Order: sequence, then structure tokens, then C-alpha cells
Amino acid sequence: MYTLSCYVLENFSNLALYPDEEQMRSSPLRVFLADDHRLLAAGVRHALKDYNIDVVGMAYNLSELVGRYLAVRPDVLVTDVRFDSKCATETGLDACEEILSKDPGAKIVVYSQFDDEYIIEKAYKLGAMAFVLKEESTDVLDQAIQTVAEGREFFSPLVAQLLARSSVKDRNPGKLLDERELRIFLLTADGASLAQVAESLDLSTKTVGNLLRTVRTKLSIETTSDFTKLAIRYGLTTTELKSRS
Repeated sequence: MYTLSCYVLENFSNLALYPDEEQMRSSPLRVFLADDHRLLAAGVRHALKDYNIDVVGMAYNLSELVGRYLAVRPDVLVTDVRFDSKCATETGLDACEEILSKDPGAKIVVYSQFDDEYIIEKAYKLGAMAFVLKEESTDVLDQAIQTVAEGREFFSPLVAQLLARSSVKDRNPGKLLDERELRIFLLTADGASLAQVAESLDLSTKTVGNLLRTVRTKLSIETTSDFTKLAIRYGLTTTELKSRS
């Protein structure tokens, strides 16, 4: 029997059942871009046009980022971490935290040159849904924006590799260092110089220097900033150490 359903299948099978959804997919994504490098931001804005992504707003410093974002309310925010700010302690992540407190549904992609596991982990923990390194291709940035716009987290190939390496390698100073090494680690993390560490522990600078080399080797770190980041990551402070003694 030739029914109405047969007629529909034969004559209208190529039509979209949900035209509104198809139309939504063809509409450009609205993105807000924040980066203090104007030339780079202009380049990214131009490149994203090829991916049906419309940059509807931009900010070049932290002081204007939050206000401009809230005025535009884009589909996705793409922001750098470090800005040329008067306050050296303020970063794009601080702005993200403020935005999320005012707009809990904000969808954020962090776009940065910093491949530091601590920064990447912090970005995801505070609520960013993707972290893309600037050395990665525009295709990867596009994938991040599209995925985040759909409400899903995105891990780029390089970021996934960094996070996997970080999770496999346990660098907890409290587990890997003996008591004296841990004291030296924490004092250095707090910014103490070699001479100050030696005076604090009543040791010679030569002994402290040798112990510092051991600490660096055990933890695979080099700079004072590495000491500080690792101490923060594992929740270690000199106050906590004193309470144990």
C-alpha cells in the first residue's frame, strides 16, 4: 500500500527535519578575544573568520577585560594569561575567576604561550574549559572554541601530553626530600638567597649549595620560580613546616 509516509520519504528525505538547528550551526560563533599583543590579536581575529567564528569584542588589558566581556556576553571567551598590567600579580586567570563569579555559565578558552603544568592545571580548576598553546595551529584553537561552545572541555594534543606527564611524575617535595632538604626547598621557594638559607639553618653556603643541587635533581626543577610553583602546588609553606617541628 502506498501510504503518506512513503510519499514523504520519497519526496522530502533530503530536507532537514530541524531547520532551526541547521541554521544555528551555520551561524558564526561569537567570540570575545583578550590579548595585550595587538598585532597577534588582530592576526587571530582574521584567521578565525575562516572558521565561521566572529570576534565580537576585544580587550588589550586586564582593566577593561571583565567589563567589556560582560557587556558583550559572547559564546566563548578566548584569553591570554599574562598581560602588561600595573599589578604584576594579576593575570588573565584572575579575570577569568571574576568573570565566572559574575557569569557562572561563561565558556572560557585560555590561549597562552606558557606550557607550565601548574598554570594549565590552575586554569582548568578555576573553570576554564580549554587551554591551547600559542604554538599550536589555528585548527586546534578552532576545535577548542567549537568544543567549548558546545559545553564540553577540550584538551589540545600538547596540553594533554603535558598534563599526562605531570600526573605520572610525582614531584611532591614532602615525599622526595629529607627534613633538611625540605627546609632548604621551602626557604628557597619563599625567595631566600643562598646566604640567607645558610644563616637560617646554621650551615655553610657550600653545604647549602650542594644540598640545593640535590633538591633540584630530585625534583627536576631549576629556577626559584620553579621552587615557588611546586610549593604552591603541593600546599607546602614554611609555616606548615614550623608547625611540624
